[in-house]
Parts: sequence; structure tokens; C-alpha cells
Amino acid sequence: MVPIGQEWDARTYTGIGPHPSDPRAPTAAAEIIELVEETRPGTGAEHVGSTAVPGLEGKNFVDLQITSDPEDVPSIADTLLGLGFRRQTGRDPWPPERPMLEGTYRCRGAVFGVHAHVVPTTDPHAEQMAAFRDLLRSNRSALEAYAAEKHRIVERTDDVMAYTEAKTDVIVRLLGHRGTDEGEAG
Repeated sequence: MVPIGQEWDARTYTGIGPHPSDPRAPTAAAEIIELVEETRPGTGAEHVGSTAVPGLEGKNFVDLQITSDPEDVPSIADTLLGLGFRRQTGRDPWPPERPMLEGTYRCRGAVFGVHAHVVPTTDPHAEQMAAFRDLLRSNRSALEAYAAEKHRIVERTDDVMAYTEAKTDVIVRLLGHRGTDEGEAG
């Protein structure tokens, strides 16, 4: 049995939310990271995205990022496929040289959607997800602004692609202003 499932209809959270933060998500992320490390030591997977920020509402998808040398991206993607992930489905998938693989994971009574981003070190945005996670963890104003913007976005759309694009604009704006507003994320 592969540890990563494809139980999309069994997910605890569906739609774009934003759903309240689920305290089980960091445990799910840690368990998945451990599975990846056991299978391919040294990958350096990180928990990123909204579930990596305590108290932040979101889709409750567990996002992981593995940053690697470009020549290692295909073999890392193959490792993830062997764990049960699948290549992204739906419209506008990430390219093979910067794949985003997807799956589901059961943890403590919940079934989480999981996105595993394999990002080459040459990608100009390789550090963006971790930097944004760290900003939201350390800056209460940025956290509150991002959460409020998510609510505004879902008032305008229930389309996941439009939601993602709108969030990207906010992320870029907030990252551009980091350091100008002090505060604790809690």
C-alpha cells in the first residue's frame, strides 16, 4: 500500500474555503516529509502554504516544497510518484521541469489534499513560498491582511485558479513590503 492516496472524494475539506486552520495539518506535513526523507534522504522537503502558519485559514491543503538542482527534479518527481502522488490534473498544470504533484493523506481522522512542489534552484521564485510562510509566522499585520484578502477573494469567485491567481498578487505585494511593518504572528 502506498502512503499517499488519491481519495479526493474523502477529503475533510473541499472547495477553496477559507476553512479554519486544522491543527492536524502540521502533523500530516511532518509525517509526509518523513516518508519522503526515508525514501530519498536529503530531499529537504519543507512545509509551506497556509497550513504551515498556525491559525491561518485556507483550503487546508498541505503544501510541501522540495528545492533541488534542476537535474534532480525528474528523479525526485519519480520518488514522489512511487509514494502515491500523481502528476497534477486539471487545467494549467505546472511544467515537468517544475512539477507540482498531488495526492491525499490520512492523518488523525482527517484526509488532507497534498501538493508537493518540486522547485529547481534556478527558478526565480524558489524562495518565495518559504519566505512568505516565514513572513506570516512573524508579522501579525501581514497575517491579518492575507487572511482578510482571502475572504475578499472568495466573495468574488469560487474558481480555484482565479483564487490562486488573486492570492499570488497579494503574496507579491506583502513580500514587497516585508520589513516595513513590525508585529508578531502569534
